[in-house]
Amino acid sequence: MDRGRVGLLVNPTAGRGAGRAAGRRALGALRQLGHPVVDLTGADLADARARLAAEVHDLEAVVVVGGDGLVHAAVEAVAGTGTALGIVPAGTGNDIARGLDLELGDPALAVQRVSTALREDRARTVDAVRVRTAEGDGWFVSILASGVDALINERANAWRWPSGPSRYTLAAVAELARVRSIALRVVLDGERVLDVDALLVAVANTRSYGGGLQMAPHADPADGLLDVVVVDRLPAHRALTVFPRVRSGRHLDHPAVHVHRARTVRLELREGSAAPRPHADGEPTGRLPVTCEVVPGALRVLA
Repeated sequence: MDRGRVGLLVNPTAGRGAGRAAGRRALGALRQLGHPVVDLTGADLADARARLAAEVHDLEAVVVVGGDGLVHAAVEAVAGTGTALGIVPAGTGNDIARGLDLELGDPALAVQRVSTALREDRARTVDAVRVRTAEGDGWFVSILASGVDALINERANAWRWPSGPSRYTLAAVAELARVRSIALRVVLDGERVLDVDALLVAVANTRSYGGGLQMAPHADPADGLLDVVVVDRLPAHRALTVFPRVRSGRHLDHPAVHVHRARTVRLELREGSAAPRPHADGEPTGRLPVTCEVVPGALRVLA
């Protein structure tokens, strides 16, 4: 492996065009350090994924300039490989970067951090989550949503306005106003079985999704455990009163909210029930049943 090669993946439209400027800065900084830069930016996300898969084992690092969707694509490529991941947050939510305690709001500072970490050969090891469905295997690093939160994410992804976290908030109000529950069997570490009638079950490696909603405020991506947040079925008016608490993590005090910790989590539909397609890192991932297994130290992050 030529350890000097660095892949660069840019979403030029991220952050209302901030991605383009941050991408140029990242390219200049990487070249100034003497790294041969491989441009992995594709015509679309599928093209970028293909380029990543072809190059990842020959790269010292992949540097992503964009939001959670692009970072998720890079995580799927680099998790478990030893190739480091650099993140320059330039999207609207940036929950992966937030959960890894990386700089937000200043792409130039993020580029400087990534450049310094490369120069000093410094990377932080964190957990990633292997997710298995009948449709195939994948990885995520933040949160898997399986209930009304998946529907909220799906609705928010379909909208182009408004921008930023407010899009998720408005999508949440729309979905919670017509709330429905899911009947799931949750199997923790292959032993503990919970039959739940829930508003949602979130499987969390990091703290937030939806642009800073602290669904699992105590989740630690370096502890080898997943935080499984179960919100019991609630009528719409009560669900709408709980939702504002999620921004600060105060929803954990509500009697309908329960947190469990496990290394592996399997979510199965109970007989006769239906559920939306799960989303991991904000992206659709297979269908239930789904198994999530934390893999300690699977991801090296330039920090």
